[in-house]
Amino acid sequence: MSFNVKEVAQLLKQAKENEKPYVFFTGAGCSVKADVPTATELIQEICKKFPIQVKNIDPEKDKYNYGKYMSALDKSERRELLKPHIIDNKKINWAHIALACLMQGGYIQRVLTFNFDSILSRPCNLLGLHPSIYDFATANPHLYHLINDPSIVHLHGQGTGFVQLNTREETLKHTEKLGDFIASTLNSNPSLFIGYSGNADEFFPLLEKKYSEQHRLIWTGRKDNLDLIEVEPVKGFLKKNNNLTHYIGGIDADDFLIQLAKELECFPPELFSNPYRFLNQQLENIQPYPLGDGLDILENLTGYLKEQAKKPLNKSLYTAVIHKYPNKESTQGLAEKAIDDIMWAYNKQAVIFLENQNFNECFRIYEQALSISDSHLGCNLNFSAAKLNLAINNPQESHFSDAIQYAESVLLKFPNNLNALITHANAILGLARFTKDDKLLSKVISMYEEIYQNDNNHTYYLENFALALSDLGSIKEDKKLIKTSFIYYEQYLAHQKNDIQVLENYISALFNYYHLEPNEELLNRSIELIQTVLTSKPKDTYNLACYYSLKNNQELCKENLLNAEKHNTLPSNPHKHLSDDQDLNNIRQEQWFSNLLERLKEKEGIAKTA
Repeated sequence: MSFNVKEVAQLLKQAKENEKPYVFFTGAGCSVKADVPTATELIQEICKKFPIQVKNIDPEKDKYNYGKYMSALDKSERRELLKPHIIDNKKINWAHIALACLMQGGYIQRVLTFNFDSILSRPCNLLGLHPSIYDFATANPHLYHLINDPSIVHLHGQGTGFVQLNTREETLKHTEKLGDFIASTLNSNPSLFIGYSGNADEFFPLLEKKYSEQHRLIWTGRKDNLDLIEVEPVKGFLKKNNNLTHYIGGIDADDFLIQLAKELECFPPELFSNPYRFLNQQLENIQPYPLGDGLDILENLTGYLKEQAKKPLNKSLYTAVIHKYPNKESTQGLAEKAIDDIMWAYNKQAVIFLENQNFNECFRIYEQALSISDSHLGCNLNFSAAKLNLAINNPQESHFSDAIQYAESVLLKFPNNLNALITHANAILGLARFTKDDKLLSKVISMYEEIYQNDNNHTYYLENFALALSDLGSIKEDKKLIKTSFIYYEQYLAHQKNDIQVLENYISALFNYYHLEPNEELLNRSIELIQTVLTSKPKDTYNLACYYSLKNNQELCKENLLNAEKHNTLPSNPHKHLSDDQDLNNIRQEQWFSNLLERLKEKEGIAKTA
């Protein structure tokens, strides 16, 4: 029988309530992500650094025999091998932070580790927890009843200790001394093994011998199921006692322990969720500043930390907030303002995903947030905008339809909200432009007109109102519609004069009107707008080329069109666009233009082949 993380969390909770917290046994797999090598990696390093010492070892037969390789080195060479990884390496991985959280929460009474590294002690100290630490390579194991918990017990020694047990002979001799201690541990508390294969030392036979089914034993491993375990004694042991011994496969130590700590609501630690309050609490253990010089650095610092701790941290430490409040249940009992702060923390993370165009994660975060409070206006509106953002960046009819559908659901919750109305209209505009549906364009123009009549104090939607009018006017060759769009373009640009996309849309509308009714005044307005664009994008000379084409200045048209080609600033799908663009009709018969189209067609063909 196996368990999932939620079930393991319940077992740890029950054990704590019964005053029999779990004992964890940790192996090298817990330290891998702190850049501590596994036994196999150390064997490879030994072969590289000490080829002479290991020349008599069979590289095939003994390729996984860590003890045999270590026995080929003298103790000085072993220290030389391990020092960069164990003593000089100061990294901390998240498996050990989560273990420290579980210890601090009272869910783990003791950690027995086969590792030499002191990684676990460092996050414990960071969190303000100071467990007792014992080195059983040198301590008297018969005095185990004197251990003060919570504790960390190094079964094979510490990196900074006088003795590290590496070879099978050393661990076998030492294991014989640990019998009573291991029997007492297994008979007193339930246990969980993580990051330990049972293959690199002589401890496992002792475990098998001393386990008497007094308490549950959970064994975790990377193999997906018990039958895939390569260490036959471990597989046989777990199958023999399968009512009380349980294998959980597919486990990464960092992921599993973080999820376990989150289920038990002891992750993230306060160091990450409110570092000001945490540090202030740690400073309470310091005695008052002794000098009467009026420069009390302790009081000055604690006063600052107390003030900072009062401030909401949802905008700066948003990820910690999300970890702490992953669902509706975790927010039970919180005030409305506190839940609002949590929702904005989710929004902050979703926006970051959106800025990186990681739409799947953005949507997941919004969905998680709305499962906490589905009536939060900000998250509803911004999720709706994010769905439209996906449709704009990856135009597909299904994406626009999804954006429209979600916008309509937001309007059901907030029927008169201006932002909800605008996002809904913008989504319909996107679909109308994508499908070139003039009926949808007419519908969305009516929607914008209604919005404008009810609230003309806001201008941030006017560019889309103008775009809808100019698009429909161009499709229907309706000068009045296009000319009406100029009013809204001008209103918008009065507030956002350097919005490049809107400037370019306005220029296109002016050109489209010129084809229906040549008007020098409007053409002069277009060159003003083009010059504004060129101040920000000096290499983007396509519209300038179109202007000179309309003015029948072929030389300047050619110069600016070839310049746009040179700097790769032609419109998307350039061959089709230039072939269809009526702004270029005056130079369409020129040989140089025909040559340009040929080059673009050839380049397009090469790109498709690639």
